[in-house]
Amino acid sequence: MKNSKTIIKIVSAALVAVMLVSLLAACGEKSGGEQGTENLLTYWSELNSNVAVRFSNYSETKLAKELEKRLDIKINYTHPPQGQSSEKFSIMVASDELPDIIEYNWLKYPGGPDKAIKEGVIREIELDKAPNLKKYLDENPDIKKLVTTDSGKLFAFPFIRGDNSLCVSAGMIIREDWLKELNLELPETMDEWETVLTAFKEKKGIESPLCLRNPHYFASAFDTSTTFYIDNRTIKYGYLDPQFKDYLMKLNDWYKKGLLDQSFATLDAKTREAKLLNGKTGAGYGSIGGGIGKLMASATEEGYSLVGAPIPVPSKGDVSRFGTYQNPVTAQNSAFCAISTTCENLDAAYKLLDYGYSEEGCILYNFGIEGQSYNMIDGYPTYTEEITNNAEGFAMTNAMADYMRSFDGGPFIQDKRYMEQYGSLPQQKQAWETWSRTNADQTTLPHLYMKEEERTDFAQLSADVTTYAEEMFAKFIIGSESFDKYDAFIAGLKSRGVDRLLAMYQSAYDRYLKK
Repeated sequence: MKNSKTIIKIVSAALVAVMLVSLLAACGEKSGGEQGTENLLTYWSELNSNVAVRFSNYSETKLAKELEKRLDIKINYTHPPQGQSSEKFSIMVASDELPDIIEYNWLKYPGGPDKAIKEGVIREIELDKAPNLKKYLDENPDIKKLVTTDSGKLFAFPFIRGDNSLCVSAGMIIREDWLKELNLELPETMDEWETVLTAFKEKKGIESPLCLRNPHYFASAFDTSTTFYIDNRTIKYGYLDPQFKDYLMKLNDWYKKGLLDQSFATLDAKTREAKLLNGKTGAGYGSIGGGIGKLMASATEEGYSLVGAPIPVPSKGDVSRFGTYQNPVTAQNSAFCAISTTCENLDAAYKLLDYGYSEEGCILYNFGIEGQSYNMIDGYPTYTEEITNNAEGFAMTNAMADYMRSFDGGPFIQDKRYMEQYGSLPQQKQAWETWSRTNADQTTLPHLYMKEEERTDFAQLSADVTTYAEEMFAKFIIGSESFDKYDAFIAGLKSRGVDRLLAMYQSAYDRYLKK
């Protein structure tokens, strides 16, 4: 009997030992971040098209792997199909099955970010838990105004352009080699543009000298805009400016003369790009990298060169009030990373999202991994040939997509040293400087937050006014609508509530100024 009890004790002790070993192993797994829930996060975001060229999931990139290693956090990424982010976002929110982190343009949420917090979709960000972001916002109050609602709530970790020069990266581009061949200067005014476009048509035999989806950028030559804008703290709508009719009449004249592409209203980006590349047009719109850089790298025509053209102005030497300026906190889909209310790993979520505002995190997001995608030379993070002259033949943006997000967006501060190298061609540097030479930062609306009770009306009025304005814009240019009916067009804007819309914008802007 005694032997039986002894055996039972030995077996029991062994079982306890096994259980303890199992428990310790489980604890070890959790602290390592591979299987434990404390260090596991789910992350929903759109997959940038440049990343999608090489990867089906962001976890496959070296940046994602480096983040996991540095922060000891396992991240499971989920991406909606390309072009379906808004639809899939709505379905996801309606299902109540939310990932821990949702990277999205929360300004588009029905009712706004405050409503998303009120409805229990996302959490208000507690800045005390995000010391790096808190420090930056405390030192940059103008940025803080852009990312907080009128009620003072921070709803997400934002993508921030860390220098004003980064707020301009695209504009009008034109064939520099043709200008030189025809002994023409870069056009500034409408008359100069007409001279250049006419020469392209008559001397180069080009059917579509100017190829734009919507020639909105020429409104600046009439000191107006095709959007809502700020004029000495007053919100205005360009379509209501008296000179807007003159602008449309000039575009109609260009259309009749064949200077403006006859299919401008339906041109997609690929068609416009192909026409610029293949010599079917001489001027259009493009960015520093995806426009000038990409096209010049792809061109086979000897001497092919593109440069940035100044924003058109009323008189030569003027500085335009308008341009292609974007706010330091942009409203693209990768603009705001929010923490859902279902996230249980808050420490891990804050640790991950706040990292991009630290010095170390900014370097990683902008330049990647030292010794691989960049080397520090005299204190300057310099891209290696892995990025600038990729051995596998990847374009620079596609090479960058493996290591960084500086070309895209995300929860970090963009560094201008990225753009200094991304746009390294003389033509790109010229374009960046030329497009930046405006006062558009004075007229561009900041992110404005409508009152909850206004949201539905605001969305409906915006859709009605904008749709009608854009339809009539095209009709006046192609001549299917007579300018004799221009007063009726203005009346149509009024009947669709443009004055009420302006009042909402003004009220929201006044609240913004008081933040």
